[in-house]
Amino acid sequence: MSVSHPLLKLLKVSVLELHKEVGCIRDSNLKLHPLCQIIEDIFRLGLLRHGSWFNKVDYWTVLYKLSQRAGPGIYHLLDFVKECKKTMTDQGRGRLFIRACLVKHQLTAVVRLLRGDIVVLNTHYDPSSSILRDDILTEIFLSLLEEVQRITFRLYLKNSSFLDETWELAEYRDFEFVPCDVLGIQFQSVDDHLVITDVEKGSVAAEDSKVQVGDILDEIFGHSLKGARKSKVKELFQLYKGIPVYASFIKAKDSYGHIHRHVSKLLRKADISLIPPSSHNRNLLNRKQDEGSPASRNRKPLHALLPEEELDEIPVHGPDGKAAYEVIYRGVHILKGDGRVDRIHDAVGAIVNNPNKLEEVVTIATTETSIIITKKSDGQVLMEHSYTEVSACGRRTDYMTYFAYIAGDTTCNLAKNFQCHVFESQEADEAKVILCSIAQGFERTQWFL
Repeated sequence: MSVSHPLLKLLKVSVLELHKEVGCIRDSNLKLHPLCQIIEDIFRLGLLRHGSWFNKVDYWTVLYKLSQRAGPGIYHLLDFVKECKKTMTDQGRGRLFIRACLVKHQLTAVVRLLRGDIVVLNTHYDPSSSILRDDILTEIFLSLLEEVQRITFRLYLKNSSFLDETWELAEYRDFEFVPCDVLGIQFQSVDDHLVITDVEKGSVAAEDSKVQVGDILDEIFGHSLKGARKSKVKELFQLYKGIPVYASFIKAKDSYGHIHRHVSKLLRKADISLIPPSSHNRNLLNRKQDEGSPASRNRKPLHALLPEEELDEIPVHGPDGKAAYEVIYRGVHILKGDGRVDRIHDAVGAIVNNPNKLEEVVTIATTETSIIITKKSDGQVLMEHSYTEVSACGRRTDYMTYFAYIAGDTTCNLAKNFQCHVFESQEADEAKVILCSIAQGFERTQWFL
């Protein structure tokens, strides 16, 4: 085999282009997709076919075999991808894994782990065509991946429902609606996606044009709807009745009104026709994209950036299973024997309106087994609650920087006395991340964000 390879040359060009960008790389960056495609092609190159064409092994299957030898970082990512309900094929899982590795800087570790497993490598890759079976080419590949890992990627891993079919992902939006019995939307199941066919005028979903015809309902109350039956939405509404509605949508159009290519295929099947942007708007867009540096042409304008695009959405915890944040502890509200999630609304209101509320600066740390609150002033542990004692966590829609969790005096299904602990973060987005961290810790169904 030659000491050079066309895919490695393409990867080098892609890496150089990304290094020219200013700031971190987000899903909206047009140079992201070529990089991901080249890495995928290298993992696929030389894969041996075992059995019939229909049983051909893809690179995800090979990489997942490394889980028994993987360290905490890689194992956590492999498990995250395996448990994802939005990717239904090995291609989709492999693509989600590559995106997760970009975010967590684990690609070189994955390649070294694969190279270290001689049995897996020799079983699945052809020595005459695979880059991964050639020592020199692998070293070149690793050196390029080292350069990739110098780049900061802020990819929204929750946006993964199209990865089975394409690397190109549409805009993704999370919305928090007031408690209601219906959102005011109608939808149709098309190729495992729930496509919005109508939005009732004056409904909760229609407010500020948050939800529009053609959008895809991807999640509700933290539950994936990829491949779900339509009745599941109604069941979840009944299960979480009385609390704010948390729903996530894949947007049919981007901020300039252009219809996403893959969404348009679903719309044709649903017989939905959306008006594309006028030629005047397209010309205006082209002029705007011609202005400024190459980096600015590939990034969204500030007003179009989504809050969630600032986050390493999943996983929130590090490889050690721990996350810590500095916040203000505002006080505790006694709930007696009622630890239901909807009590958070009243508890936060009571604390906010209390003129004597606390102003204790604390660190809230979410570990594998518990939530630990430590005073910043002297490092004293103020309180600690195991996840089995936590019955719910959440926040109100009118006080977005405040968040709270409810804990019982023992395991929550046996507890007789509950207390709601209320905190204030500097920003609403940070409060959201902290709640996500708590929720990932105790892995309950009665949480909202």
